[in-house]
Amino acid sequence: MVSKFNIRVYGIWQKDDKILVSNEEIKGFKMLKLPGGGLEYGEGPVECVKCEFMEELGVKIEVKGHVHTTENFIQSVFKEEDQVVAIHYLVHTEETVRTMSTAQPTRLGGTNYHNFEWRVLDEILISQMTFEMDRQALIML
Repeated sequence: MVSKFNIRVYGIWQKDDKILVSNEEIKGFKMLKLPGGGLEYGEGPVECVKCEFMEELGVKIEVKGHVHTTENFIQSVFKEEDQVVAIHYLVHTEETVRTMSTAQPTRLGGTNYHNFEWRVLDEILISQMTFEMDRQALIML
């Protein structure tokens, strides 16, 4: 039974015809998704996406605009009691990513392994995204 909201905030960073995506693995669950993470108490969505890019990629980003907010019910794949609400922003920076692979502890007690890559934004990539909320946001571009 769903009893909590889990608000997620993601950034879509475009360079020419490519976007930055993250190949991630948490406790054996592999996913292809957009960079970002969970909104924390006392934090706004724009602040959240900026913090996530700094934590995951070591870059300071500028938020260029809102792209999409989830419009339908999405149940978390990690916690059955959570309903996910996702907010996607178009972001940009002139900074260079120092490392394309990182590892971070999760609130679930595991480690989140990130391998970032630049991929051509096309129908194939959209279909490969693990989460419907990311597919919906990319279609809006």
